[in-house]
Amino acid sequence: MDGLVKELTIEMLPEGPYKQIAEAIGPENFYRLAEVVGGATIYIPKPESLTRPVRDAHIKAEFNGYNHPELARKYGVTERWVRQLCGPGQTEGQIELFELLEGMTGADGSGLS
Repeated sequence: MDGLVKELTIEMLPEGPYKQIAEAIGPENFYRLAEVVGGATIYIPKPESLTRPVRDAHIKAEFNGYNHPELARKYGVTERWVRQLCGPGQTEGQIELFELLEGMTGADGSGLS
């Protein structure tokens, strides 16, 4: 059967989505796809759905605690999505509660310094 597939051309395929797929990936790769999922009804996701985990990993790696708006613009997502991925971050100049408490207690933990 492999010998026959080498003779398969795009023009031999029926018009419609099969031909479009074969034009994009080539007739031999289309045949391989048919070997894997032939006869099944499948859903093929949009390209952005496939790259979403990569995009989200980039957002997490570039997050510095303050740059929600910049990352949202850069990656075409909402600030809310960046906050869901990375957390609320910090407002510039904001200190954490534990930092404040450390400053209020002495080195021996005995109260205000």
